[in-house]
Amino acid sequence: MSVDACMDAVKIFGVRAVLAYRPDLSERERRSEACTGILNRSDVINLLMGLPVGQAVPVAALSDAERRALKHVPRGVVLREGATVTRAAVQPLRVDLAVVPGRGWQSAMEQAERFTPFCARAALVDGPLRRRDDAIMQADFYGIGLLAVQGDEVEMLVPPRPFVRKRYTAAGWRFVEDVHRQVS
Repeated sequence: MSVDACMDAVKIFGVRAVLAYRPDLSERERRSEACTGILNRSDVINLLMGLPVGQAVPVAALSDAERRALKHVPRGVVLREGATVTRAAVQPLRVDLAVVPGRGWQSAMEQAERFTPFCARAALVDGPLRRRDDAIMQADFYGIGLLAVQGDEVEMLVPPRPFVRKRYTAAGWRFVEDVHRQVS
């Protein structure tokens, strides 16, 4: 179960950004009850991505690498019953938008670009834009939202292109877990 979007400032990929995200309250509660920590091991995440949620899988059907990873799974992530394993964990939130502030549009857009595989992104520039037409053209081309702050006003020059997930990856899950760690 998700809720309306939340916003928090985080530091990720060496960038300070404000993220709009939707927590999965059921998963957060499940993890809290099971005393589950943050999932950050690539081998464990790869194992989870190969297991269906809520369906028992024979341990014998797992590869050698998956069985090794199973030894490092934190409490509450999978359920082991006899010779089967059932995935319980899902991603604890969904990141919808990363807004990266900056003094110049080029550096803010360059930093916002780091979020491309994970969510929609926008650059928030404080003050008037130099080469405004170039900034608008590049932001539109790359699908990066461009916002300009002038005093107490924020002008949206280019709306962020909606994010379309093309595939699920371990890097994407690690990104979500890092955000979860910082906002929980």
